[in-house]
Amino acid sequence: MDSQAAADLSGRQLGKYHIVRRIGAGNMACVYLARDPFIDRPVAIKVANPAGEDTPDEAAHQRPQFFAEAQMAGMLRHPNITAIFDASTEQGFDYIVMEYVPGGRTLDHYTRPDQLLPPEQITDVLCQCALALDYAHRRGVIHRDVKPRNVLISDAMEVKIADFGVAVANSGQKTGADVWIGSPLYMSPEQIRREPLSGQSDLFSLGIVGYQLLTGRHPFEASNFDAIQHRILNTKPAALATFRADLPDIFQRIIDKALARNLQYRYRSGADFAGDLSLVYDFLRDSVRGVSQQEKFARISGLPFFKDFHDLEIWELIHAGDWLRIPDGTPIISEGDKEASFYVIVDGRVGVLKQEQEILELGTGGCFGEMGLLLGRERCATVMARQETTMLRIRGATVERMSVNAQIKFQRAFLFALIDRLDAVTGRMSVARADATPNVGI
Repeated sequence: MDSQAAADLSGRQLGKYHIVRRIGAGNMACVYLARDPFIDRPVAIKVANPAGEDTPDEAAHQRPQFFAEAQMAGMLRHPNITAIFDASTEQGFDYIVMEYVPGGRTLDHYTRPDQLLPPEQITDVLCQCALALDYAHRRGVIHRDVKPRNVLISDAMEVKIADFGVAVANSGQKTGADVWIGSPLYMSPEQIRREPLSGQSDLFSLGIVGYQLLTGRHPFEASNFDAIQHRILNTKPAALATFRADLPDIFQRIIDKALARNLQYRYRSGADFAGDLSLVYDFLRDSVRGVSQQEKFARISGLPFFKDFHDLEIWELIHAGDWLRIPDGTPIISEGDKEASFYVIVDGRVGVLKQEQEILELGTGGCFGEMGLLLGRERCATVMARQETTMLRIRGATVERMSVNAQIKFQRAFLFALIDRLDAVTGRMSVARADATPNVGI
């Protein structure tokens, strides 16, 4: 690196941006914290290191590669992808202006055995990554370099996937890999073999990241890159339980599917990956409670609400929702409560009360809470258990984390439940005054 590259730009002006301090450095670029004076916000500026001994032709070739990150990431607007605001050349420096992530550690910090995150946080981080990649893939962008150092984590544990410098836009078509691009430690088998790539290649890389976050070890650990790539192509990683006995078995199934060498058995999309990850939360709770998942499935699979769901979609709801047992006479929700949840009665009986007067009774298979989930507004009725009742509670945030197919099935069943509610309550209140319009939501 020459003297210009080694120079610290802190305190200088680059275009309209005032550079505060350097926050990162690499072989290709340095990253600075800066301030945008027009919007008065902090930004991160990635400044390309000068070409040094490169010829003018070589330098001219490198510049488009550097700005490729701005082009690719600039196509994407997602809360878990680092936003690109600007790109330019000033004073001989090529630079990209990006979203600044407060706290901005990379996932690399959490892949050390002594710095591992709790399983719940690992699940959340991987889910955010999978959904961000799904968004990029659906817009034809393949990252090609998913690794811990390219994933930033904010103080609030919000994921920001960064460094789209080697990404490609394929407009939905598989993209050739004529040159070896990416980080050898995180390459998919098809990258190593220089075969056409799709978004599934990024998901394999994310599987490696997940294994590291869970165990603090690389799944294909070896003494050199050649040996690692041989293992990626030919061996199965050690079981997670070898390093972490406290992890539920579902983690192993998810990692195995993400790291499948055969594309036919690997996750087809980030949404599918995230959908399976959403199942982990209940397994983590149930590992303490000792609740039987098979019993839950057997009890709800025959309920009317789930009649159009496939088995996998039912499992997804079971594991992402909350299984509740409510004693007789206990309020489940009360007028004035503000909670975005929806309830399906597995067995038992509840009464729906308006101003202390029962207007409806619901039994096994019944549903309530639709208006709270749909609008997030205060509950306009009280629901009371009339005997010991078991139910599945589905939170609004849970629905957002489900796979696309499960969300579609849920929304369809939810709509039919709401229509049934309108019919039932209207029938029960048909004797009310002609000018009285009942509030049918709960």
